[in-house]
Amino acid sequence: MRTDSLRRQLLKGLLWPLSIILLAGSVFAYYFALNSAVNAYDLGLLNDALDISKQLEIKQGRMALNLPPAAHQMLQTNNQDRVSYAAWDEYGQIFSGNPKLQMADMLVSEESHIFQDMELNGEKHRAMLLRGKEDGHVYYIAVAQTVHGRDKLTGEIFAGILLPEALLAIVSIAAILLGVGRGLSPVVHLRDEISSRSSNDLRPIEESTAPAELAPIIHGINALLENLAASFASHRRFIADAAHQLRTPLAALSGQIEVALEEPPSDKKELLHQLLATTRRTTHLANQLLSLARLEHTEQFMYEVAAVDLQKVLQETAADFVTFSARKGIELDFDTYTCRVAGSPLMLRELISNLLDNAVRYTPSGGRIRVSMEMIAQHVFLAVEDNGPGVPAAELFRLGTPFHRLPSDQAEGCGLGLAIVREIARLHGAEIEFGRGTDGRGLKVRIGFPLAFNLHLSGLA
Repeated sequence: MRTDSLRRQLLKGLLWPLSIILLAGSVFAYYFALNSAVNAYDLGLLNDALDISKQLEIKQGRMALNLPPAAHQMLQTNNQDRVSYAAWDEYGQIFSGNPKLQMADMLVSEESHIFQDMELNGEKHRAMLLRGKEDGHVYYIAVAQTVHGRDKLTGEIFAGILLPEALLAIVSIAAILLGVGRGLSPVVHLRDEISSRSSNDLRPIEESTAPAELAPIIHGINALLENLAASFASHRRFIADAAHQLRTPLAALSGQIEVALEEPPSDKKELLHQLLATTRRTTHLANQLLSLARLEHTEQFMYEVAAVDLQKVLQETAADFVTFSARKGIELDFDTYTCRVAGSPLMLRELISNLLDNAVRYTPSGGRIRVSMEMIAQHVFLAVEDNGPGVPAAELFRLGTPFHRLPSDQAEGCGLGLAIVREIARLHGAEIEFGRGTDGRGLKVRIGFPLAFNLHLSGLA
């Protein structure tokens, strides 16, 4: 399933908040424009009411309003709006103007004037009620005006505010698009550099010019490329060594057959024994090459792990070497007990088989091989030691290297057994040590496996 690109996620994260801010700004701008227009028109209504109050007179104890005709005309037509007024005394007696305005809310407390919206003749008006006193007489003056002019002024103010805000929004969006594009350019450059490389180009990517956010990613890619380069180099060396190792027995086998064809031996049985021995050596070498190749390209997650009884696997595997060791007069001694380790039964069987095979091959007749187990700090250590010729101290660190053999080796080995043991130990997270036997002779291989309950592994029984 395709996920959103980083560019899309960044734009969503920036444009959505910007849109909300712009929308909120537009709402605030509208209310600001409306409030400004309302205040301006309310001030005009107040001035009209005060002007009207100046024309009040007291005649024979009663209030009257004497407005000139010009004042009447001005009140009735104020630009595109119509204005109405009314005046009454404290007893509610209208003495001038439109009686319908007397329906306006009455003032409370000590308020001298109040503004309100009202309907008049089916049309929306803005009204103002003024209370005053003249020669001891309380009077009320109401002035109402249609809101066409106020709405127009509101629109003009709103447009005046909205236009710069719209331009600012356009500039902000353009800046975000440009900034995101420029900010992601190193990612695009990294993508192009990786995609343009061939499968054989494992050069590290330049880290010094990369942004700080990409540096860990590039560092990880470079580490992966370095591991791949080392793996490919190891693979090439393995192929070269394997070709060299296979060439020798195959050449010997081919030579024996050619000699037999040119000069058939009198003892065909001896020839068949020689061919069989050479074929077995070649088969053994090919099997170990295939095992090592498979193990070198295997990781822990590629095989199923279970809680394995190491003693049981050891007993089953050692049974195959009893006859082999007895034929050479070698004594096999076991000091083991039941314990469970986390691992692959098949791989552990192959590890033990290679350890015993290596020990039996290099131990002379009449020798002794001891297999023991020891538990230390949540680990069980499997040790296989012999009293054979041993390995010089300077050569111990090279044990486990594919095709490494000592110059004095006389056994029919190919230098792969301990390499297979090392790879299987690596896959099981085990520690491997090479040293001398307890009596100072021979070779001791010691491998420490974590106990099964000390690991959290899928498939653990």
